[in-house]
Amino acid sequence: MTMNKNTEPQNINLLTDFGFKRIFGTEQYKKNLIHFLNAFLPPYIGPVTDISYRQSEQLGLTDKEKRLVFDVFCADQNRDNIIVEMQQARQEFLKNRLIAYTSRIISSSLCRGDRMYNYPTVISIILVDFGIKELAGREEFVQQVMLKDDRNEIFSEKMSFLLIDLSKFAARKRFVKLADDREKWCYAIKNMWQMGENDIPAENAVFHELYEECKLTKLTDMEKQEYEKSILEYEDVKEAMAYNRRMAKAEGFEDGFEKGMEKGMEKGRKEGIEEGMEKGRAEGREEALLQTAKKLLELGVPLVDVVSATGLSEEQLTSVRKQ
Repeated sequence: MTMNKNTEPQNINLLTDFGFKRIFGTEQYKKNLIHFLNAFLPPYIGPVTDISYRQSEQLGLTDKEKRLVFDVFCADQNRDNIIVEMQQARQEFLKNRLIAYTSRIISSSLCRGDRMYNYPTVISIILVDFGIKELAGREEFVQQVMLKDDRNEIFSEKMSFLLIDLSKFAARKRFVKLADDREKWCYAIKNMWQMGENDIPAENAVFHELYEECKLTKLTDMEKQEYEKSILEYEDVKEAMAYNRRMAKAEGFEDGFEKGMEKGMEKGRKEGIEEGMEKGRAEGREEALLQTAKKLLELGVPLVDVVSATGLSEEQLTSVRKQ
């Protein structure tokens, strides 16, 4: 890694909402998504030759049904549905959410009168910027989840999940030493914002081109404003979660955040979020706070604590929660 820590980043942070959706969720750069999918999905659905983006917002059939919003939702040339999401911080009910999202896509794919239930396969790929408990102490960085029976035989291939642990790809590794495209994609997503001109050899054409596409100079003035707001949201969530991690360790939990989310959120929630909020910048602050509040509400932080931490009114947060 060639970047000096005192140097301003020259590239987009792909861990942010803006960066991730720009590189993977737009027609302009859909070749990146196709290459990424082909690094992970051939064992499940075969090679992906083309994709078509689907509506990322899924409304319920009734007013009582929850509205779902995906980071990236697409279908391949065989109509297989693929969800790709970036998760910046732990969420208490993440597994329930993944199942709910996938089930909604399945149910919405059913056609009237189809007694064979011939709906497309749905695969959810979740990139998480934290350690996955089931992979702790192991070299594996992908947790594969499928429907299997008590003999470990596949019950159905219609629903599967890939959870990818980006925390295993620290910047100290050298890009040229990575084993395959799976590792290269994880490393690039995790570290693109701090990578230097010489970190990716020219012969790695796909990733060298990705590096060029991620330069901040490629952004328009409006995109730069959107990116700055996304950075504020990302930093606020990370700071709040880091405080809870420190609180958890102070309480004697050596495994940190797993138990820290249970203990630290009880004792450190209000102080931790306030500390994170105080470090925010003034410009574009209100909109960034609304986005941060949305993330915190998704993490299960009580409304009263989010009000105290962000300074937003209950009316504003109620509106955010309804969205």
